[in-house]
Amino acid sequence: MRASVIALSAALAASLAPSLSVAAQRVATAPSVMYATSPLAAAPESSTYVVRMAPVARDVASRAADDGSGPSTAGRVFRAAVGVGVGAAVGGWLGYFGAQVANGDWARISPSEKTTLRQNYTKVGLGIGAVTGYFLRPKGRRGSSLPQPFNVPARTGRLLLANSELRRSIATNVLEAVELDRPEWTKQQHADEAKRGSESTTLPVEAVSLVVYVGDEKVGAIETLRDIAIPEVSEVRFYDARDARRRWGIEHKYGAIEVVPASAATSATSLK
Repeated sequence: MRASVIALSAALAASLAPSLSVAAQRVATAPSVMYATSPLAAAPESSTYVVRMAPVARDVASRAADDGSGPSTAGRVFRAAVGVGVGAAVGGWLGYFGAQVANGDWARISPSEKTTLRQNYTKVGLGIGAVTGYFLRPKGRRGSSLPQPFNVPARTGRLLLANSELRRSIATNVLEAVELDRPEWTKQQHADEAKRGSESTTLPVEAVSLVVYVGDEKVGAIETLRDIAIPEVSEVRFYDARDARRRWGIEHKYGAIEVVPASAATSATSLK
């Protein structure tokens, strides 16, 4: 019994050991430049736009490493601790009460033997539960694998239309993808448009529509997404009014949508 406890403890220690390897990374020589200008260029003899983008500064990714966009060390340790703790608690509890079930002559053995059996079963249960809990630990939400702005929280979950979702979508352009897969992004704007009806306005685009950006380049109102083909896009990010103001420095009543071109994913991969 002691041998099995030792073996389980050794397996647990090995599974929890942190990796000692660190991937080498190269830092771009111009860290203050996030995106190139003129990101959208009209394709000749075509009504769609081709989205182009220069390599993004790699230090942006490092400054956003612990904001939830990826599996940070603190997050991994916390989730592992939760999994191990819950697993050990459940396993120990089952072991303690399982000792009596597993021994048919429980009523005829002495109290000291009962205590010893319960302790041994509890230890085994703790070890098995801890190992099981580690492998069943909560998994962190995966966000964008591309560099993101450092002055706002990284886009994850429903704030991001990732490459995999765009490729699975039945939409033919980015506007359709947003309307189909992230309708909450445009809900408030559509509600206000229904109240205004066909009334014309001279207000700036930031006051009447979600604003579309490619990096720091403002493209226009949300309707411009209709002219961007999905194959030209790596991912689409949503910023509410507060985050849009922090990101671009001006008020955005409905927020903003950032388009990350497919070329940015290729550039970021080559810089790793």
